[in-house]
Amino acid sequence: MDDIGIFASLDPVAVDQACVDAVVNSSDKGKASLIERMESRNGYLTLEAASKLGLGSREYELIEIN
Repeated sequence: MDDIGIFASLDPVAVDQACVDAVVNSSDKGKASLIERMESRNGYLTLEAASKLGLGSREYELIEIN
Protein backbone atom coordinates (compact mmCIF):
# COMPACT_ATOMS: atom_id res chain seq x y z
CA MET A 1 0.00 0.00 0.00
CA ASP A 2 1.19 3.53 -0.71
CA ASP A 3 2.16 5.95 2.06
CA ILE A 4 -0.93 7.51 3.66
CA GLY A 5 0.96 9.74 6.07
CA ILE A 6 1.71 9.89 9.77
CA PHE A 7 -0.98 9.78 12.42
CA ALA A 8 -0.52 10.97 16.01
CA SER A 9 -2.73 11.19 19.08
CA LEU A 10 -2.62 10.95 22.84
CA ASP A 11 -5.51 8.47 22.51
CA PRO A 12 -4.20 5.10 21.27
CA VAL A 13 -7.64 3.80 20.31
CA ALA A 14 -8.52 6.93 18.33
CA VAL A 15 -5.26 6.89 16.39
CA ASP A 16 -5.65 3.19 15.56
CA GLN A 17 -9.25 3.78 14.44
CA ALA A 18 -8.14 6.72 12.27
CA CYS A 19 -5.46 4.56 10.65
CA VAL A 20 -7.89 1.72 9.96
CA ASP A 21 -10.41 4.16 8.48
CA ALA A 22 -7.73 5.75 6.30
CA VAL A 23 -6.73 2.37 4.90
CA VAL A 24 -10.32 1.24 4.30
CA ASN A 25 -11.25 4.54 2.61
CA SER A 26 -8.07 4.70 0.51
CA SER A 27 -8.30 4.40 -3.26
CA ASP A 28 -5.05 2.41 -3.27
CA LYS A 29 -5.53 -0.98 -4.92
CA GLY A 30 -2.88 -2.45 -2.60
CA LYS A 31 -5.07 -1.99 0.45
CA ALA A 32 -6.78 -5.38 0.06
CA SER A 33 -3.90 -7.39 1.50
CA LEU A 34 -3.51 -5.00 4.44
CA ILE A 35 -7.23 -5.15 5.21
CA GLU A 36 -7.10 -8.95 5.02
CA ARG A 37 -4.19 -8.94 7.47
CA MET A 38 -6.03 -6.62 9.91
CA GLU A 39 -9.12 -8.82 9.73
CA SER A 40 -7.16 -12.05 10.24
CA ARG A 41 -5.75 -10.59 13.46
CA ASN A 42 -9.15 -9.40 14.72
CA GLY A 43 -8.15 -5.74 14.42
CA TYR A 44 -11.72 -4.46 14.52
CA LEU A 45 -12.56 -6.53 17.60
CA THR A 46 -9.41 -5.29 19.30
CA LEU A 47 -10.48 -1.67 18.75
CA GLU A 48 -13.93 -2.39 20.11
CA ALA A 49 -12.56 -4.20 23.18
CA ALA A 50 -10.02 -1.46 23.91
CA SER A 51 -12.77 1.14 23.77
CA LYS A 52 -15.02 -0.88 26.11
CA LEU A 53 -12.12 -1.26 28.56
CA GLY A 54 -11.79 2.52 28.67
CA LEU A 55 -8.41 2.65 26.97
CA GLY A 56 -9.62 5.36 24.59
CA SER A 57 -12.35 6.39 22.22
CA ARG A 58 -13.00 5.24 18.67
CA GLU A 59 -14.16 8.76 17.80
CA TYR A 60 -11.64 11.25 16.50
CA GLU A 61 -11.20 14.48 14.58
CA LEU A 62 -8.69 14.28 11.75
CA ILE A 63 -6.60 17.44 11.38
CA GLU A 64 -4.25 17.65 8.40
CA ILE A 65 -0.96 19.52 8.73
CA ASN A 66 0.92 20.29 5.55
